[in-house]
Amino acid sequence: LMNSHDSIDCSQDLPSNQAIIEWVRKLSENLRHTNQRQLLVCQGTRDWCLSLLPVIAEFYHPLQLSNKSDVPNSVAFSAAENLLGQEYDCVIYDQFCGLNIDVLCLASGLIRGGGLLVLMRPLDLSQMNDRYGRWQGRQSKNSYFLQYLDKWYMHSMAVVRLHQYASPEELKNLPSSPLANLEHDVTRQQHLVLDAMNRWMEDKKKSMFLLTADRGRGKSFTLGIFARTFQQAKKIIVSANSKAQSAVLLNSLGAGNNRVQFMAPDEIIRQQARIDCLIIDEAAMLPNSMLQRCLSLADKLVLATTTGGYEGTGQGFLLKFMARFNAGQYLHYQLYEPVRWGNNDLLEQLFNESLLLKPEQVELLDQRNDILIQPVSRKQLSENTGLLKAVYGLLVSAHYRTRPSDMRQLMEDENQRIVIAAIGQQVIGVLLLNLEGGLQPALCHQIFLGKRRPQGHLFAQMITSQAGIRDFACFKGYRIQRITVAQKYRRKGTGRLLIEKARRMVKQDGLDYLSSSFALDSTMALFWKRLGFDLIHIGSGKGKSTGRQTVAVIGSSSELISRSVQPLKDKLKNHLAVYLLTYCKDMIWSDVLVLLQMLEINYRMSALEEDEISSFVEGFRGFELSQVTLQRLLISTLYVDLGLTLAQQRLLIEKVLLNKKWQELEVFCAGTGKKQLTQNMRQSIRKCYDYVQAKKNK
Repeated sequence: LMNSHDSIDCSQDLPSNQAIIEWVRKLSENLRHTNQRQLLVCQGTRDWCLSLLPVIAEFYHPLQLSNKSDVPNSVAFSAAENLLGQEYDCVIYDQFCGLNIDVLCLASGLIRGGGLLVLMRPLDLSQMNDRYGRWQGRQSKNSYFLQYLDKWYMHSMAVVRLHQYASPEELKNLPSSPLANLEHDVTRQQHLVLDAMNRWMEDKKKSMFLLTADRGRGKSFTLGIFARTFQQAKKIIVSANSKAQSAVLLNSLGAGNNRVQFMAPDEIIRQQARIDCLIIDEAAMLPNSMLQRCLSLADKLVLATTTGGYEGTGQGFLLKFMARFNAGQYLHYQLYEPVRWGNNDLLEQLFNESLLLKPEQVELLDQRNDILIQPVSRKQLSENTGLLKAVYGLLVSAHYRTRPSDMRQLMEDENQRIVIAAIGQQVIGVLLLNLEGGLQPALCHQIFLGKRRPQGHLFAQMITSQAGIRDFACFKGYRIQRITVAQKYRRKGTGRLLIEKARRMVKQDGLDYLSSSFALDSTMALFWKRLGFDLIHIGSGKGKSTGRQTVAVIGSSSELISRSVQPLKDKLKNHLAVYLLTYCKDMIWSDVLVLLQMLEINYRMSALEEDEISSFVEGFRGFELSQVTLQRLLISTLYVDLGLTLAQQRLLIEKVLLNKKWQELEVFCAGTGKKQLTQNMRQSIRKCYDYVQAKKNK
């Protein structure tokens, strides 16, 4: 498909429009008869591809995805997420606008059994306006990912082709893909889940119900039936990342529903009202911190999420969010049987296998071989399917958000370096590095002023524009984009070996630094600290999937870099208390504790400050008069283990450092009033003050 235009024979009889109409008619009949779904690749000039739209419209009612205005009634790629949960018998994807593989994968999940996914492609794929294949403003020289996909297209029964300069290919006999049996509009699996949810509503011990499923399994419809059952007896609220994503759920409530309401997650948190039962659809698309706050407001909470597909969040949701709960705290049910299409669907198989949407869980064998750390090229990944599966599968299994577009970047981004840790033939660790910086001084100045934001260079731009080092983006370095180690080999030094290899690569390639930027997490933050990285910046933004503050760390043996970032370290020390009261005021208290552990700031207390603390601890000096000094004390001591309970640490951080309202503290302190809370703080602060005095007298 990549070079099919090179062998055009203009002397051959080209198919007439009527012949194409007849061919599409047979294709549609074939699909509806077998209940199969297929991918139709239409390759030719844009005018020719557009001329096919009326032909397809004779047999289908297509949804059209395009960024161009010449495709009528089309939905832009950027708005495709709003289509989640909806169903169509045909979706047309305009690849002249580029290959957004996440959107193409999403499109495949919208099509019901017997339907068609149409891909309009140019004769020469290099002519695509493909901004989805650009990184740091440059187009990849090697289209390894496109070539990889074409190999699947050439050999898959799920794919049929129409070429502008060739006769339509002969249609194959397709295997039948029967739909699941329905009884009262639900499958047997859905019925079992609904029975379990009904029993769970009466269970006073378990407050959470988790429902997971691959796409097309009727998850949202099942939730709608559940809500309809209890809407008269309970206050039920439906929520999601957007109302459009809950369309199927809300529609299944029936026209007469006026009790079950949709409410955005941030509005739920703002109102702080108790909810009998809260249903969050596609929960994996919400930040963890937001989910946690919603959980505290609902007597019963239903979390539903898609575990495979373009979203790239479901697997990580199970790993990151649900891992904090014991199995006895919630019920987990899964829907396996497809409802939107049949059990033997060719299109689902094509996308699952080619894009590794459901990576196999490989059982790693115990081996005594040494761990080998080595770089891997993009060419190696494109030619070695086993290696690609091992590397990408490990990334999917360990990270919260891995999308099909990450696979494309893995195979095509020339700024990315891939390093693996292997024992024998087993890949046990993966490190992804991004080459950043090296920008011209004039561009650095524009970035510093906030007037330019070139694609990529995440760390270099953060330190230049946000942290405020005017010329930092002139330096070149590697940013650690991802690092993961198989569960079996964690805490055994594998991560350290990968980082040491990255440090050597910095020197070998004549770079200035090694860096990372990530949403604050206790495990990862302390991992970087142990490896000698310095925290130099707390970002104003938050991780999209976690809702946690973004921080930047750096490691470098360069004296020039050390001098450049020293003012940032000093600024953190001098202004941390202000940050915690302003743009960091919504941080989770445990993340603040991790921040203090990373920084280990030691303020020198003046005699006046010591007297203020003593008066607060020993007497009745008011909290408001003492808060500024108490902030300095806690920043200097809370990173040390002083024997304080988690509840004591939380109270000190949320009131003294984050200045939360007294009534907000009462929520987790079981109604304890301001007077008692202040007394509790005095007792805890005494331990902090005693530590400072003991350290001073040594």
